Amino acid sequence: MPLPEDERLQITLSLLDRYPLLASSAGVKAADASPGCPATTEVTGVIFYPHSEHHGIKEAFEALCGREYPNKTWTCDHVTIRRYLQLASQDFEVRVKGEITWEAALALIEASRRDLQQTVTDASGLPDTAIIIMPHKDGGYRIVWGTPEGYSKLTMLAQLTEGGDSTRPDDWRASIEFPEQK
Repeated sequence: MPLPEDERLQITLSLLDRYPLLASSAGVKAADASPGCPATTEVTGVIFYPHSEHHGIKEAFEALCGREYPNKTWTCDHVTIRRYLQLASQDFEVRVKGEITWEAALALIEASRRDLQQTVTDASGLPDTAIIIMPHKDGGYRIVWGTPEGYSKLTMLAQLTEGGDSTRPDDWRASIEFPEQK
């Protein structure tokens, strides 16, 4: 359910105290509350509009907050930076997780697109929108591909070749991630 405006404001003000950079944001982009576990708790994820841009990657705060009933004050103990990369080839901004440069993110996208097209014989039905890049637990990265609206369709796993340059697509090897690989 949507988070009421007064609760959005309470969360924003409490985070501004800890993260002054948040003042550069245009405000809350999305915030939904849901019941927690145990049932006497409630959780919310709050995503702010970007507050800065560095080398083509926008940065925004994302907070995971919680509270226990009947307490009305939200506590946000898990705050991270959510990053966005705009590609000329698509309208949907790529979500970028982890510490990766703009150049490396572009190389990853290009490499996974190349390897996906080489894997599938009929490329006409392949998703053409990169949605998210995130670190993989075994090293390397996941690249999620989907629709122009941001719905995921498949995930690629990419590894940098030994001694490779992360900004060169030819130095990445990508393959489709199947459910048992997660």
